[in-house]
Amino acid sequence: MAFTFQKSERLCSKYIIEQLFVKGNRGFSQFPFRFSWTPAKFDSSLPIQVLITVSKRNFPKANQRNQIKRQIRELYRLNKHVLYDILSKKETQYALMISYIAKEKMIHQELSKTFHQSLLKLLIEFEKTDSSTVYPSDKVL
Repeated sequence: MAFTFQKSERLCSKYIIEQLFVKGNRGFSQFPFRFSWTPAKFDSSLPIQVLITVSKRNFPKANQRNQIKRQIRELYRLNKHVLYDILSKKETQYALMISYIAKEKMIHQELSKTFHQSLLKLLIEFEKTDSSTVYPSDKVL
């Protein structure tokens, strides 16, 4: 698996993003991250698409938010193989939202350690999840 983060791996469907916010019951927090997900159906063969958010309330300047999002994208890029190895065997696809909930920037080493632990916890949560409701990406609002 290549350590890349391509456009096809990003969550762009407005309908699925809306469902992530509406179906907020699926998720967990592991400081400084909050993970929310929902089963979805994409046109691509990828098992997961990701949306990364940083609160404007906590970081009012766009350059601060963008810097944190770059860090999170880098962490995801380097650790996504953990998710892909297990989810590629399943037929279910997931839409995942990673939110940064801390009120200040953290150093990379702390973020990296916590992110890896969070992905392992996410896999356990995926195993518990019932994938009965699947949201298609081509749904028109």
